[in-house]
Amino acid sequence: MTRATDRSLKRNLREQVVDEIGGDIVSGRLKPGDFLPSEEVLLGRYNVSRTVLREALNVLAGKGILDARPKRGTIVRPRNEWSQLDPVVLGWQRAQRGTPASDDGRDALMEVRRIVEPGAAALAAQRGTQEDFAAIEEAYAAMEKAGDSPEDFMAADLAFHTACLYASKNDFLAPIAHAIRSEMMASLRITNRDPETNRTISLPLHKAILDAIVARDPEAAATAMRRHLDDTERRRSQSRAAG
Repeated sequence: MTRATDRSLKRNLREQVVDEIGGDIVSGRLKPGDFLPSEEVLLGRYNVSRTVLREALNVLAGKGILDARPKRGTIVRPRNEWSQLDPVVLGWQRAQRGTPASDDGRDALMEVRRIVEPGAAALAAQRGTQEDFAAIEEAYAAMEKAGDSPEDFMAADLAFHTACLYASKNDFLAPIAHAIRSEMMASLRITNRDPETNRTISLPLHKAILDAIVARDPEAAATAMRRHLDDTERRRSQSRAAG
């Protein structure tokens, strides 16, 4: 076995252990304040080396989920101390809900978007570079070219909003962009399924956001983003009512 293969195997085993323990914690099988079983018990349960196990526990500690202290053992930390924006943690939470994006998940996503995106659009208008504007324009052009393909439209739509967040030049918004990506795509599959509605309603709303940002008009950019999110919420309500 080559060194590269050995490293790859160790990484895969570590990720499996991380997923199993993380899933147990998010599901509530292991609760905040609970101690993990001893190292010897965990080694037998997961059938991995001591190095792999310790690396997995370090990964979980880095996500704020575990607290390991000498002579005391490893304890599950309170939920409010977890790295809630970590994409892996979000993935465990989605898996626990049992659907790619439950009503609760979509409601939470919408709250975050309403709080963050209008302000981010305003900052993008103030701080964005020509390179940032080109990325937003490129995403919008891809939305126009999507034609009758909802999947292509949704991928471009997600790229558009991600580019707007990056253009804000606020380093704290980049993790949010990564964190909401999967939830947002799942939500788009509900609100953006109809190509005709995408062309006639969604495209003009996005064009208004693009134009305001490129014109460096923060107030107009924030207003245009709010109007778009209002439309998104309207489509969500219609979909929910239709069952």
